[in-house]
Amino acid sequence: MTEFFWHHAYHGDLQSLYALLIAPIAFLAWRLTTGADARRAVVPGAARLVSGLTLLFAIETMIDPIATGPFLEFDLFRDSHASTLIQFLFVLLGDLRVLLFAIVIARPERRFSQNLIWALGMTLIVPIVAGGGFAFTRWIWPDVHGQVLWMIYEFAFFALCVLLARVWIPRNVRKESPSAAFLKTLFGFSAAYYALWWTADVLIVVADLDLGWAIRIVPNQLYYAFWVPFVYWRFFSLPPPNASR
Repeated sequence: MTEFFWHHAYHGDLQSLYALLIAPIAFLAWRLTTGADARRAVVPGAARLVSGLTLLFAIETMIDPIATGPFLEFDLFRDSHASTLIQFLFVLLGDLRVLLFAIVIARPERRFSQNLIWALGMTLIVPIVAGGGFAFTRWIWPDVHGQVLWMIYEFAFFALCVLLARVWIPRNVRKESPSAAFLKTLFGFSAAYYALWWTADVLIVVADLDLGWAIRIVPNQLYYAFWVPFVYWRFFSLPPPNASR
């Protein structure tokens, strides 16, 4: 085993592309033969929208590693501003899905356009904080590692998930409702992969440990492969009305 085994494994196509497509493909294949049952939904009024959004984001999470991986290897995009823009766009889409599902489930009675505007606004908070924080860090430490930008981003979104779970949910959703428990699970799942990314980057950047790349594989799977299936099955998890007790 070489000193940088996990670094090479992490950046290989097996981990960075193919392994991230297996679960979404299986999920989409399963959905083709199984319809969503609104009677089992945490919020029946949002069942149709959640069903459609999970299909949309399952496809998006498959496009993501392709568009930010092999696609950017073309000479037209390699080391260009367009490459950075494409990667940043998919990061925002990954965060948007969390916040969009949250507001749709918390406020199913509102028009989708209103919920989308709220989710878009919340999505911009973290990149603004990360950009400002990184600019300040570079001002006091000009030679700061570039990955620190993403470390600030990762910690900021983790903190946002905690804040929304601890403060926003109690103020917007009845404590005893199934939707409150679902939303806490949603934010908990998302906070987990951001916390793991941050931990891995600390080990890589600060401690210079190859182990950090091995840890990074776990949140990648949670984020790309299992987020959509998890949200779908958790949302449609209630027993049907005629289920035996």
